[in-house]
Amino acid sequence: MITVVSCSHYPDDERIYHKEIKTLVKKKHIINYFTLSASKNNLSNKSINHTNYSSAKYSIKEYIDLIELKIIETSTKVIHIHEPELFSLAVSIKKLTGARIIYDVHEDYISMIYTFSKWNKHVKYLKAKYWLFKEKSFLKHVDEVIIASSTIVNSDFRTQGFSPVLLENFPLDTWVNNINLSNKIKNSLIYHGNMGPERGIIELIEAMNHVIQNIPDATLSLIGGFRTIEYKEKVNRKIDMLGIRNHVNLQGHILHQDIWPHLAKHAVGIIPFNKNPLTQINTPTKLFEFMASGCQLVVPSLKPITKYDFKAARVFKPGDIMALSNMMIKSLKTNDRVGVKYNFNKIRSDYNWENNSHKLLELYDRVLS
Repeated sequence: MITVVSCSHYPDDERIYHKEIKTLVKKKHIINYFTLSASKNNLSNKSINHTNYSSAKYSIKEYIDLIELKIIETSTKVIHIHEPELFSLAVSIKKLTGARIIYDVHEDYISMIYTFSKWNKHVKYLKAKYWLFKEKSFLKHVDEVIIASSTIVNSDFRTQGFSPVLLENFPLDTWVNNINLSNKIKNSLIYHGNMGPERGIIELIEAMNHVIQNIPDATLSLIGGFRTIEYKEKVNRKIDMLGIRNHVNLQGHILHQDIWPHLAKHAVGIIPFNKNPLTQINTPTKLFEFMASGCQLVVPSLKPITKYDFKAARVFKPGDIMALSNMMIKSLKTNDRVGVKYNFNKIRSDYNWENNSHKLLELYDRVLS
């Protein structure tokens, strides 16, 4: 029995559920899967026992207290956590049951503190130091570490005796196989993912206003959830102020297995990220999803993005609205079929989950041996 726990991701999260859990199930592992979210989606089947707790009803602390009792009742051999808020739960389960701990690190959390905290630089520094102290204390109990990007540092796992397993967020090859690339909407652009100031959504909307002046039938789809209600309101005010509501289509979260037709029908995929501590470290999954969906690319000149091998791309300086709009216009006026095909084949040959999945299974073989 394996226990997988998340407290801030949708149950159908691409990395946690569609890649890692499904890979383990193929090897006949039985999974207890706990989530805390607003979703009502139940993913249970004969191999997965999924329990979701409503994030509107339970705090993270209440959620941890509830599932700790449930986990103790099982004969779990592994607890696999996906957020640092679950440190205390993992340690408690290990002490009570002897279960091994797998720490799956999706983000560089120090960069998140410096990006999202509203405190001054001195308080940010102290918060970061305290967080590192907490992670180092937790790592004394951890058996294996997984990282989503080679640039994730946190408390420097290697100096503490770990050899982190790198599992990058590449798309599933099985999904790529079923994508129809032949029905592109003319002059269509798309962004999908979380929406917050660090991701440059306001800048994207302002750039879109310039695009429309040059290409009057251009449209932009924004798919995903907003990080805060305040930012959602700010984005909507900007759209209305510019008078481009008919050109911008705002949609909420779409289940990951359903996102591919939306991506595939758009001509250009945009990553409008601003330059900040987080975007200078993290590689956005949407880069590979756009490549797999046959989209031309407009991306910022950030090393975590540009270090990969892709074509059919226009690169702009982060935060430069005119540069972003010019690259959007150039991409819409160019049909780089050769580059798009190159990107699609690159996903099939290199940047896919199937090339990674053996590392997850090898890790579990070590932990369970």
